[in-house]
Amino acid sequence: MCESNQTPERLALLQRIPPSPNQEILRHILLGDYGAILRAIQVLAAYGYADPNHWSPPIPTGRSGEYLSILTKREAAAPPQEN
Repeated sequence: MCESNQTPERLALLQRIPPSPNQEILRHILLGDYGAILRAIQVLAAYGYADPNHWSPPIPTGRSGEYLSILTKREAAAPPQEN
């Protein structure tokens, strides 16, 4: 699921790359039980929203049984709205 060639170092490097002027960044954070995080990642993948390999591996937060996983999406910026 989250196993991939995306090492934590590679993910950190990708997150430091500044967006181009025509990109917007959105970060998703999953916080909870390890199994619940993995299931949520699979549900989002089933909807075609995000590849499971693009999420960071779940890491413990220091609280009992709590984990964190982050996804950074870069998308084309929306055209300016006219008022």
